[in-house]
Amino acid sequence: MKKAILFVIMLFAGLALTAQDLQKLATKGAVRLFSDKDDLTSVIQIVPDGTVVEAVSADTTFTLIRIGEVQGYVKSDRLTAALPVVSTSQPVTQPVQEVPLLQPVTEPVQEAAPVQPSADVQNRQIPTERYQALSEKYGADLGLRLYQHKVWKGITSEMARDSWGKPKQINRMYVDTSVDEEWIYSRSYLYFRDGVLIEWGPVK
Repeated sequence: MKKAILFVIMLFAGLALTAQDLQKLATKGAVRLFSDKDDLTSVIQIVPDGTVVEAVSADTTFTLIRIGEVQGYVKSDRLTAALPVVSTSQPVTQPVQEVPLLQPVTEPVQEAAPVQPSADVQNRQIPTERYQALSEKYGADLGLRLYQHKVWKGITSEMARDSWGKPKQINRMYVDTSVDEEWIYSRSYLYFRDGVLIEWGPVK
């Protein structure tokens, strides 16, 4: 039943493209953004849970979305109607514009970082369980950066795994008394020495 409802929503999103504004949807969980829906290795980036995106077109399996200047495909069952979000940095002083959908959905205030939801959607909107777990494990600042799938020099291999997930391949080398590891992902690699990130870049 849920899949049938979702299909109707996705079909409606495709038909709504003739309207001036594209339909706003939100991701359910962290999702992969593909440049080609027929090539599941063509991952452009990981889109965090609760990210508001614009639906360009949709079918029963994949939806073409736009995030800023980036466009790609995600699985349709990983999208849902966007919930109203209240900015923590600037109060909303004017009523937000409603978009005519199957059910009314307000235009969210877009921000780069996760924001605290209004009280009536506290239990349904971010922060998610993953965000809460990372905050409890590493503190609010580091937890937020890892939740947004960021990496930087000096983090541990455990923090990198919590941020990017399990790599496709690990190449381990022993250099003198050190242990070097190269983690291979679809488009990027991470390089660790004794469990600390020292370098990263695109896969050649």
